[in-house]
Amino acid sequence: MKTKSLIVFLLVVSALVWGPGVLPTSSDSGSATFQYLAGSGFLCGFFSTACPDIAKADNGDTIEITGSGTLTIHPNSVGGGGTFTHKDSGGNVLESGTWTTQNLISFVPYLVLPNHLAGGQALIRVHLSTGSDAILDIDCAIGAPPGQTEGVTLNIQDMINFNKKVSGITLYIKQ
Repeated sequence: MKTKSLIVFLLVVSALVWGPGVLPTSSDSGSATFQYLAGSGFLCGFFSTACPDIAKADNGDTIEITGSGTLTIHPNSVGGGGTFTHKDSGGNVLESGTWTTQNLISFVPYLVLPNHLAGGQALIRVHLSTGSDAILDIDCAIGAPPGQTEGVTLNIQDMINFNKKVSGITLYIKQ
């Protein structure tokens, strides 16, 4: 978790250097489009733990998530996808495949920096190539309120809830 905090800190400091100030935003500030990165893209060059994003279930199983896409608020829409790997507590792969977005349940932007990097939390309904549906929570902690942490969680409906963020980096970029 120290590495994750350091990365978020460095992103924020870098963003502040590139621009004159921080622009707060809210979910009812009008239409906006954001690119999202979850354990993918240029984020992977920061640290070895940046990619993939990893979440853990109560039974010790983990899920590795990578992906990207775009989301729009007012009206809500989402596109994109990525990969996942489900491992048991011993690290053995139980299943892997791809995920695709189905619909944007909600997006709460925390703030947008002058260089368009943004923090926020999206809840996205996704479909897994293994046949299950799930809720993917992508949380970028830039400007996050207390209690919000960097990373992803995945709740595979009627199966397993990977509800503990372990490692990885996420990011939103306002378009």
